[in-house]
Amino acid sequence: MDFIKIEHFKCFEDVEVQINNLTVMAGANGNGKSTTIQALLYLRRTIEHCGEWVEGRYKLNKTNKLNVSLNGAYCLALGNSTAVLNKNYSGNSISIGIQNEREYLHVEYLAEILKSEIWLTPENVESECSKDSPILKQQFYYLNAERLGPRINQSIQFWDYPNAGWQGEFTAQLISMDESYYKIDDDRRFEKTTTNYLTDQLNNWLNFIMPDVKVKVETNKKTLTAQILIENEYTASEPTLATNLGFGISYILPILATGLVAKKGSYFIVENPEAHLHPSAQSAIGRFLAMVAKAGVNVIIETHSDHIINGIQIAVAQKIIEHKNVTINFFSKIKGISQPDVLPIRIKEKGELTDWPKGFFDQTQKDYSLLFNLNK
Repeated sequence: MDFIKIEHFKCFEDVEVQINNLTVMAGANGNGKSTTIQALLYLRRTIEHCGEWVEGRYKLNKTNKLNVSLNGAYCLALGNSTAVLNKNYSGNSISIGIQNEREYLHVEYLAEILKSEIWLTPENVESECSKDSPILKQQFYYLNAERLGPRINQSIQFWDYPNAGWQGEFTAQLISMDESYYKIDDDRRFEKTTTNYLTDQLNNWLNFIMPDVKVKVETNKKTLTAQILIENEYTASEPTLATNLGFGISYILPILATGLVAKKGSYFIVENPEAHLHPSAQSAIGRFLAMVAKAGVNVIIETHSDHIINGIQIAVAQKIIEHKNVTINFFSKIKGISQPDVLPIRIKEKGELTDWPKGFFDQTQKDYSLLFNLNK
């Protein structure tokens, strides 16, 4: 079990958040879910900006005094050093790290209080990490909650490794990769299929989530653009532009494409995978992400959807992923405590949750109860 360790950053004074093979961040708005993910993203950006590139991975064993911007990379928009310093803390240091019982990486930052700078300065690094640590791998996948909606085309750009971008801006390019360049692992193939090509598997999984929907990509090397075309039962076998079929498909494609190509042992962070999806599709994408985690990718989800949780519970019951490899972190406010509470909820072998605290996806029951009383 890994833990994200956060001190004096935004709403947290001192907290450890569990990270499992499949991790879900759940809870009401403003209770620290996004802050936890931002801390992990900022640590990753620090590694990229201040670390060394050694034998195919990053290495961060000491500080080089380079300032690390609080804005820009990974869609971070944290403002300035005053904004990210915990309001109950009188000092000027922030610490972010990731650790388990065998290894650790902690970075202590100086936060300028008087000048309110738009960066933090790494002041101290403590590191004892193996080369297989996910945070140090070149491949690091992140999808922001605000992904690109339907576009007539997307640009083709250089990348260090195949990915969909932080907002899905490279999804068309990713799907269009030459079939000889990339093939899908056997353990990510849709059930009872034999093809390992990305487009084939993407369409199999897409049909599972959105029945009778298919996509293909056309590229133009002269204009350096790629175009996603979509087909469903109403297009009469003639693919149409993504702009003609709404947001849901465009929002889900980068999740599917990333989940299928993400390197084993890497991180895949996706915010609000349920956005613009019908409840049945939300449940299905939960099962898809459980499959990706079972295939060896460290998946972290931030969600407000009980359907995503339901899909993961079903995946556990169906043995798609082992129950011990799933953690749901429930973020909440407790009266008298100056920082959000983080309760790790586990899933039992048959899919039941070990805890169901107050405020954890109980609004449906509350609404039904209110409606019942109103109609007495």
